Amino acid sequence: MELRLDNKVAIVTGAGQGIGATIAQTLAAAGAAVAVNDINPDRAEKTAVSIRETGGIAIGAAGDIANKFQCAHLIETTRAELGGLDILVNNASVEPEKPIMTLDEWDWQRTIDVNLKGTFLMSQLCGRVMAGIFNKNANPAKTNGKGGVIVNISATAGNTVPLKHKSAYCASQAGIVGFARECAREFAQYNIRVNTVIPGIIESTSTTPYSEIDENQTGVENRSRLGQSQDVANTVLFLCSHASSHITGSTLTLTGG
Repeated sequence: MELRLDNKVAIVTGAGQGIGATIAQTLAAAGAAVAVNDINPDRAEKTAVSIRETGGIAIGAAGDIANKFQCAHLIETTRAELGGLDILVNNASVEPEKPIMTLDEWDWQRTIDVNLKGTFLMSQLCGRVMAGIFNKNANPAKTNGKGGVIVNISATAGNTVPLKHKSAYCASQAGIVGFARECAREFAQYNIRVNTVIPGIIESTSTTPYSEIDENQTGVENRSRLGQSQDVANTVLFLCSHASSHITGSTLTLTGG
């Protein structure tokens, strides 16, 4: 079965590199027009160019998703330049590596702001567009949106396995899962599906040699390879497609085991 996203418009946050870039490229290859978000304009445009060079439709859309005004501008730009909004992939994250005893408040807050608050802001604002709610006091029974799909990228850190010296990151990732479940419940009435993907160790983002990875990491000992960013992107594509139209409020863990 071929998974297609023809005539769909997607925003992928944190898509200037790594998993996010692969997700954006995969959605575009399936027919979606993609707004490539990254806090770094050059990275965002680089991914967008890679999509256009292979015949896809994409724009670079820089912005800090921890800022609600920049989130709103990102969404407005996407709708104006690509003609709508059907899919949101919340992928952007930061992960400072400091022991709790020396972690400063700024690093903690910035991590929560980008990873968790950013997921909330983008889900709220994109959800309103997908639901056709342009006034927050609108009657839910009288909305005329066409619905949509939200996919959140979380991590095993904070959900199944702690990650050394990354307490803020772990807290934010656990928060994403809880938020997504409630988001799915509330957004169901608007025909908006919300799911979460939890990758294990992904080779494109890991700097740890395979032989040194903690055996407690779920699934590593059961497989001969690390996960690839394409493994994550393929799962996101499935969740964005009509093939998963009866799936919402779910959390898919990709650990190879």
